Amino acid sequence: MKTEVKPVAENEVELAVEVPRDDVEAKIERTISRLARETTIPGFRKGKVPRQIVLTRLGEDYVLSQTLNDFLPEWYESAVDEADLDPVSMPEIDFGDFTGKEPFAFTAKVQVRPEPVLGAYTGLEVSKGTVEITDAQVEAQLAMLQERFASLKPVEDRAVVKGDFVQIDFAGAVDDAPLEGARADDYMLEVGQGNLIPGFEDHLEGLTAGATTSFDLEFPDDYQAEELQGKAVTFAVTMKEIKEKVVPPLDDEFAQQASEFDTLAALRDDVRARLTTARESMVDREYRNGVVEQAVANATVTVPPAMIERQAHALYHELESTVGERGLEMAQYLEALGKTAEEIEADLRPRAEAEVKRGLVLAAIRDAEKITVSDTELRERIMEDAEVLQRDANQLVLDVYASGRQNMMRDELVIAKTVDFLVEHATPVSPEAAADKADAQARADDEPSGTADEPAGKAVGKVGKASAPRRPGKKTDDD
Repeated sequence: MKTEVKPVAENEVELAVEVPRDDVEAKIERTISRLARETTIPGFRKGKVPRQIVLTRLGEDYVLSQTLNDFLPEWYESAVDEADLDPVSMPEIDFGDFTGKEPFAFTAKVQVRPEPVLGAYTGLEVSKGTVEITDAQVEAQLAMLQERFASLKPVEDRAVVKGDFVQIDFAGAVDDAPLEGARADDYMLEVGQGNLIPGFEDHLEGLTAGATTSFDLEFPDDYQAEELQGKAVTFAVTMKEIKEKVVPPLDDEFAQQASEFDTLAALRDDVRARLTTARESMVDREYRNGVVEQAVANATVTVPPAMIERQAHALYHELESTVGERGLEMAQYLEALGKTAEEIEADLRPRAEAEVKRGLVLAAIRDAEKITVSDTELRERIMEDAEVLQRDANQLVLDVYASGRQNMMRDELVIAKTVDFLVEHATPVSPEAAADKADAQARADDEPSGTADEPAGKAVGKVGKASAPRRPGKKTDDD
């Protein structure tokens, strides 16, 4: 088989292929043999139909078309392997006459996996936030804990004020006719939270238990029920019960009630420790992401449209699963947003492109640094998962390999190790220092460039090999 690769656009090539005549003839014979086994012709046992009878009964054109259906994908895959390409899109295949009596030539235009040109990815200075928990943050957490242990106490000696919990009957009417969906009995709400249409709860303030009132309101123009949008409604309300929220005082007794601690001081210390741990995790996560983002920003790569489309489609299905977990149908979700599935996927394209670019750059750094995951490391990870899942470790190892999930796990681990490598070779700086450096860089970028005689500045950080892009190659097992 002869193959020739010709670039036609960025990350797109045309593969010209010529299949030898003897291979073409052999594939036609295999097609005839298959058709002979599958075709029923009176006077012949199934599978025993002579070659010439098959050709006569089915026609040479049909046999040739079946040969193309059967073997064109195989010829294409063989040509891709021979040319050492890594396609990321379905091929656009074009060919002329297929006679079966001469070599068969065809072309395949396909998008290929790009190879990023790496910029600096070590010695990066990346902003890292501070881990500082203020007294106000601690008190806010304690206040939330107080709310969880609050109780409701009936009120008999005053009128409703904002923050009270009330139980009411209400009914809406339009032109004295009851409005469907605008009636409820024994309805409980917290006044001032805005759970009902604007203005409704304002009319409850000042009422006493047993009082009745009526008032006119208009449904908002963006109300979820279209038939009620902008409609004027008269509401009749009966105030049945008033309760006030009683928040327990912050003292040792509350600490004993709300936690395993005997004193409020010990509870405060625990809250601060938990907030510190959470903040440290968040700061570390943001720092790691910042390091990767800077390494990706320093690289140069154009993501093929096919890879963006595929990732956007995957993100859409992730969204679909999330919506389903919340008990909604995707059609309901789309209706609420006023968008189509195609519009949602279009909205996801920028995120999809960023995710694909991130993966390409991390894979390039992995290859440049020869980062791998050993079988021992993979087994240790599976055993860690077994402990979390409370499974027998050896059995889980067997299950992972039996299901073929080990390659996916190895890919995840090697990318995690690549990120670890970047973080280990980065330097954290304060957000203020990072902002000052960004401002200085922006000012430098705005200044006129020097003359050609001026010496170039010294590059900072390790730079990947990028001088001469080679022909797009096949991805490795870790990609």
